[in-house]
Amino acid sequence: MSELAKALQAGSALIDSSSESQTHLKGALLARLQRYYSIIEVPCPVDDSASLVDVQLQTAEQSLNIIEKVHKIIDSNDSPESAPLLGVRDLGRLRTLLSIIVRWGLEPLLDRVISAWPERPNRATSDSIIDLTSTPEDYSRLSSFVLRLHALIFPSGLQGKPSQSLITETILQRHSKDILAPSIALGWLPKSMSSESMFPLDSVRPLTMRLLLMLPSSQTIASLGGVMSTRSSVAHIRKTCGYLLSRQLLRPDGVRGLFGAVFGEAEGEEVTLKQLEHVSQVLTAIPANMKGQNYFEDIVPKVVNIVHDDKRLAYKRASAFTLSRLLAGNDETPRTIILSTLHSPFLQPESNSTTTAATAVSTLSSLLANSDPSPELITSLLSPIVPPLYALLYHLESVKISDPTIREAVRDMLLTWSRVMTKSEAVAVLWFILNDQDGKLKVGLDGMIQKTEKFDENLSLFTPESLRQAEESGQLEAGANFLDLYPDPSHYASFIQLINRQDILSDIFVMLLEAYRESKLSNGDPIQLSVTTDCIPAQTFTIWFQGPKVPSGHHAAPGDHVTLIVLDDSARGSGSSEKRRSKNVESDVSSLRVVDHPVAEEEGEDSDDDLEDSEKRDIDTEMTETALTILLSILEGEERYDVVQNNSDAEGIRELAGEARMVLTARLAFQNAQPGGKADQTSPEEDSRTTYQHALKLLQDPILPVRAHGLLLLRQLVTSSSQGSKPLDPALVPAIQDIFMQSVQDNDSYIFLNAVQGLAALVDRFGASVLKHMVQNYTRGLTEMHGGDMTQQEVDIRLRVGEALAAVVRRCGSTLGTHGIDIVPSLLLVLRSRDSPTTLKTSSLSLLAECQRTYPLVLLPYFVDLSEGILDLLQVETSRSSDTEAVMDDQPTSKNTKFPPLRRAALHFLSLLLKGTTEQIYDSSFGKEVFSKELIQRAKIILSYVSDTDVDTVVKVMGREALEQLAQLERAMIDL
Repeated sequence: MSELAKALQAGSALIDSSSESQTHLKGALLARLQRYYSIIEVPCPVDDSASLVDVQLQTAEQSLNIIEKVHKIIDSNDSPESAPLLGVRDLGRLRTLLSIIVRWGLEPLLDRVISAWPERPNRATSDSIIDLTSTPEDYSRLSSFVLRLHALIFPSGLQGKPSQSLITETILQRHSKDILAPSIALGWLPKSMSSESMFPLDSVRPLTMRLLLMLPSSQTIASLGGVMSTRSSVAHIRKTCGYLLSRQLLRPDGVRGLFGAVFGEAEGEEVTLKQLEHVSQVLTAIPANMKGQNYFEDIVPKVVNIVHDDKRLAYKRASAFTLSRLLAGNDETPRTIILSTLHSPFLQPESNSTTTAATAVSTLSSLLANSDPSPELITSLLSPIVPPLYALLYHLESVKISDPTIREAVRDMLLTWSRVMTKSEAVAVLWFILNDQDGKLKVGLDGMIQKTEKFDENLSLFTPESLRQAEESGQLEAGANFLDLYPDPSHYASFIQLINRQDILSDIFVMLLEAYRESKLSNGDPIQLSVTTDCIPAQTFTIWFQGPKVPSGHHAAPGDHVTLIVLDDSARGSGSSEKRRSKNVESDVSSLRVVDHPVAEEEGEDSDDDLEDSEKRDIDTEMTETALTILLSILEGEERYDVVQNNSDAEGIRELAGEARMVLTARLAFQNAQPGGKADQTSPEEDSRTTYQHALKLLQDPILPVRAHGLLLLRQLVTSSSQGSKPLDPALVPAIQDIFMQSVQDNDSYIFLNAVQGLAALVDRFGASVLKHMVQNYTRGLTEMHGGDMTQQEVDIRLRVGEALAAVVRRCGSTLGTHGIDIVPSLLLVLRSRDSPTTLKTSSLSLLAECQRTYPLVLLPYFVDLSEGILDLLQVETSRSSDTEAVMDDQPTSKNTKFPPLRRAALHFLSLLLKGTTEQIYDSSFGKEVFSKELIQRAKIILSYVSDTDVDTVVKVMGREALEQLAQLERAMIDL
């Protein structure tokens, strides 16, 4: 027999249990050791007098001997040309031996050594008695185990080539954490804890550091995190793991490794808030002995690169979440580094040689898309670079072969920015763009953002050839920028109109006309006057009165006439007296003329043109008024609006109808909230009303982040009102409640969660009336004859209201007892109704279970009815045939009560009832007579039948759990 075969045979003896059957683990291990020693022809050093721990340790040591022998043989024969010496079965046995080494060798030895160390917190963490007299021997054995395992990985020493054998590969893949734990514990042992028999194992430090560098960063971080979590009670292990973990983040792929350790390497979109916060905490923690500036200069570019080029959505979200937390924090160092990294390609294109326009734009767009919709984040990211973004948009829209993806991304970012900015800040930035004649940018052939040379002011005359080329290229068309001005008047006016904010448009218009008037009165260069004033107002007038080319633009509506009156007053001088304004009206109105046409006036054509424009504006106004009248007539006369929202077959129509309803609700509430007279602007009530009006204005915006922020303001208003800081007018509560109830039906999770939290805050503040309204929305029509004929959309809406009710119930806590009469009877009606869909019956059972879990006494008046009703349901609806089993999710409107989820919910609720009653008996002796002997006997029979015969496996398991709860209840009643 060869040496390898003999070693494998001996190793098989250590794990083979087929030859003998032992009732005790110790006897089985002794039998295996005796067979093992008989194979290697050595006397067995242990007998029946040895303890189980000693027998296990002896097995681990001999397993390590076998691993070393096999590793030595296959490592010396590890060449590409040689045939493999180990089969699949052999590899499986070797993996088992390695697991024995860890389970019975490394872990118990490390536990005993740690227990003997002084000054260790929570020393008495185990119930087992540890013999401290054997600590030196345990320390020596553990050191031997660690060094021998490292020798399997580095057979030629620290500087030598690591082994490439299958055993080494198995150790690295399966047991890296198991080796790191004792290596760190012994290698980094502080001097204060060392002694003559337990000294730091200095030789294992460099081996451990090299092992960490060999492993992928994701595996290294996961292993160190596992060691830190399982050995957190040992200070020097926890501190060393934290230090090594921070060093791993500084590796080139360290950040990706952290994401791989937390989220896994596979692509997936399921990311929890707890995971995001954990990643953010790890990345924002500055390592010891390292400056924050140096750390963030290393980490931030890696995180930004992941936002841009990683295809895994979980990685993008984690990176965006971390960057948003750093930007929202108080530390200016990471904030400066992040903004510099993101903004430098736009603000300093001459010094940028690596980041292309596509990369810079897609990074910003991806960061905004994967972050929470926060106006503060959007402002900090986009406000400093709006001028270069506009310049880039102008270039991309001027060049027909530009990348449409980049063009749309830039336009979307600018429009998003304009929605969340305040009027004053937006107007200041847009006015800066108008005067930034040197800010023109372009995208070069290499894809980099470049500054454009200033246009040549020496204008030349057209030649016949250049005139023909200009006509073919469209340079001489109406509105063409033949003077090569920046910003292009037509493009700038179109962009201002595209923003679709009347307040910004009006202010820019006023400022343009004021600048035009001032430049006319000054003695400036005529060409410069044309560049800075004449063309921009002319283009703005043209676009404004022609109407926009966007779906939701402004028209020449009455609101615009108010704007023109304000402009007229501003042009005449607001500081002058009424008499002076009346005197100078003729001259000032003439000064508002944008472009003089003396030739046209001499030929008598101006009169007709003015008449035509006037007629056109009157027609536009009449069309707008007619459209508004028709819309009001439809909304006032159509009583089936809810049917369109809930029952339409087209999902797009339902979403648009819901959004329209939200806008109309907010607009009506906004009008009702307008103060009737002059109020004290400094009073808390007025401050609360101002916040309320601002929130309603945001809720009417078509952009999701803006609406979400408006909902957040409403929730904060209700919360602050309950705390007494901002008193809320009770007259505003119905409108706020309607908005929250409609937002619960929104598909966006952020809006849904804010609505649920807002409803919970309303219940805290205003109590039963709000809760009754929610219950009515949940149960409305379910007890009528047509309750089971509802559509899937109606079922989904009620389920969302049910989720909101569950959150409100949890929020109520012990105060739920005052609301029980408003909740429980309605839920019982839903449960008893034969016309209610099974999905809603299951939902009502879940709500009853939530009530029981939150405050058990709320169900006390209905205890007997609930218990007997649940038992009746289980007795009638239990299914023994698989033919009746179906998937309830595929038939949400069905009334088939044989669906397993209904029985699962009933069993879950019954288990909570039994558990709560048991706890009440032990705590206060209350509830002893709630369950009669007859009811207990009946419950025992039905639950036994369900757990034995039901076709659904989950129902069987839950039935057994309910039986166990029933047995505990019986014991409690007997003990009492």
